Amino acid sequence: MRFTVEPSPAGGYHVRLRGTPAPLSHHDTEEEAEARRAAYERGAGTRPGSERVDLPDGSEVIVRPVEPEDKPLFAAAWERFGDESRYRRFMAAKPRLSPDDLAYLTEVDHVDHEAIGAIEPATGAGLGVARYARNPDRPHTAEAAVAVIDAWQGRGLGGVLLRRLCARAAENGISGFTASLFTHNRSMLHLFERLGQVRVRGHDGATMEIDVELAVGDPPTLELALRTAATGHVHVGSGR
Repeated sequence: MRFTVEPSPAGGYHVRLRGTPAPLSHHDTEEEAEARRAAYERGAGTRPGSERVDLPDGSEVIVRPVEPEDKPLFAAAWERFGDESRYRRFMAAKPRLSPDDLAYLTEVDHVDHEAIGAIEPATGAGLGVARYARNPDRPHTAEAAVAVIDAWQGRGLGGVLLRRLCARAAENGISGFTASLFTHNRSMLHLFERLGQVRVRGHDGATMEIDVELAVGDPPTLELALRTAATGHVHVGSGR
């Protein structure tokens, strides 16, 4: 990965990753920008907390907590998501990640907001992430999401990330994951009612907005719920 420091038209300096359209971060001084550029260059690869994991298909990934230095990995991985995968994540067409998006995705406190990422050992490229964000009105629950780049979907990576996310959530006093879903498919609604607690928040024509709460201690059920959502029968809210 190659980075540049450039003056910003609005003042200050941007750090950019070559090949991506939006800057990674904005800084008041050139010195701050250069320091951040150096941190980005050090960020890829292993670090404390990294774990090498074998997937069911025999491939190997590095799994580790997300840190602010991972912004370039997110920016580059975004280019490897198909349009449909991007839409499912943000429920809107989103051609690029802004500096604010990258800050939200990487600057986590690992207690109320956790993110576990996976990278490819040979290239250092980002492959996927699982995250939760604690619900402030129900602090024993958190909204959860898993995203894996298109080329690595269906290989078991989402389940690996989700199981580690569940363990972190339990350590931090979270007992249930929630998701905001939109569905017009009654059979999908009944499925989620069997999997966990469902609360209907509202209707928009034939489409229902529902909240689903699933036990953190049941990763297979969580994985089934998220996989079902990814089929297109339901749409998962972004949590943003």
